[in-house]
Amino acid sequence: MKPNLRMRKILSTFALLSQLTGQDSFLHLYLLPFENTENDPTIDWIAPGLSDMAREQLKNEFGIKIRSKDDLEVIMNDRSLMLKQTRGSKNMLMLGKFIRKLDKVHVTIQLVDVANWQEEDSQKIVEVYSAIPALNQAVGQTVKKMISPFLPKKPVSNRSIYPTFTEPSVTTKRQPFSKESKKVVNNIDSQIAELEASMDALLGARKRKNAAPKKGVMRKTAGEWTLDFDVDNKMEANPENAANTRMLTTVLEQLLHNPYDIELQRPEFIYHDDDQLYMTVRFPVIYKLKEQIIKDMLTTLPYTGLDQNGSLTIFYFDKESFNFPPDIVETIKSGSYRSVPVIRIFDKNDNILIVIADSPENDIHSKRSDKVLYLPQNQFSPLIEFTVGGWSMQVAIETVEIHAVYEFILPVSEMKSLSNVSLKFIDENELSNFLAPLL
Repeated sequence: MKPNLRMRKILSTFALLSQLTGQDSFLHLYLLPFENTENDPTIDWIAPGLSDMAREQLKNEFGIKIRSKDDLEVIMNDRSLMLKQTRGSKNMLMLGKFIRKLDKVHVTIQLVDVANWQEEDSQKIVEVYSAIPALNQAVGQTVKKMISPFLPKKPVSNRSIYPTFTEPSVTTKRQPFSKESKKVVNNIDSQIAELEASMDALLGARKRKNAAPKKGVMRKTAGEWTLDFDVDNKMEANPENAANTRMLTTVLEQLLHNPYDIELQRPEFIYHDDDQLYMTVRFPVIYKLKEQIIKDMLTTLPYTGLDQNGSLTIFYFDKESFNFPPDIVETIKSGSYRSVPVIRIFDKNDNILIVIADSPENDIHSKRSDKVLYLPQNQFSPLIEFTVGGWSMQVAIETVEIHAVYEFILPVSEMKSLSNVSLKFIDENELSNFLAPLL
């Protein structure tokens, strides 16, 4: 072999080795979108923020290449591509999923080695639903901590033995009058001018200019605080809260006007051993809130806070996220939403035989009737309570069932005439007018 040819091969071999050894290894991280485990549409908007925060935390890390879902599909279809990567490189898959439970969001993150599908790490994060920025930050920090053991080491740059030359900084001389001194002098001058104007005004020498106080500006004089305001300047609704307000209005309308599920059970007839001419009728009724309303309250509305104590759940809403509809606020404050159940039992000719008014009001219990068998009761209790203030609203919901049993005695001769029963909720303010024609 000729010396030149041999030397050329040796040089090419060294060039190839130097090229291979000089290349840096990488961590190829396949970051997939976070999965909404229960496909809850109310929290879909969280997913992009979680992925973006993880990507933001990793973008400046040395030796990492963030890959997409499409990149993962390519390398899974041809796993030999991993052999063509620089020596020491790793391929890791980051999987994230999240779920909402009451007022908290639970996030699970897994780190998987694509080469052998072995789980390298798994972390869980829990944060309140109203603190999404804190959740995003926690996800970003957790992802960064999980991949740090797999990042390639950053090479140490060769430092020169000679000190680096730096350009001398030019210092500017301060003027004899500094800016702060000028501010102080100008302030003193303005205060002296203000004092002179006040003295002239008191002595009647001249009128002060701009004597009328500015609206909305608080002033303090001689230990007294004053504020002029404009009654026509009202707080306007925040247009950014329009979507939340529509959801809140829909749910509140149901809670105010039609919140209950009623189960009318078949009556029980009890014969009297000592008097066979009369029978006792037991009429069971079950009151409970509609399950869909409770579900909407828990999963749809981005409430501000949530408290739970046994069967009692209290939802909190504030004006930072919602515009409270004036008509609903007025309905709550006036209490006109409160209603009570009235039961009417008819005969075969649609005549009312029995009226049961389930109300705690003394005025209702004092009523009498010569037309029908009238039974004032107090077994039903409202399962919803509202509280509204200037800034916040609270909705208390009790998730229990009220098992009411209404009993009355009828002659046996009238039992066969009973045909059907009707239960209707009547507003408390209209209850007396509703009962008047029946009694």
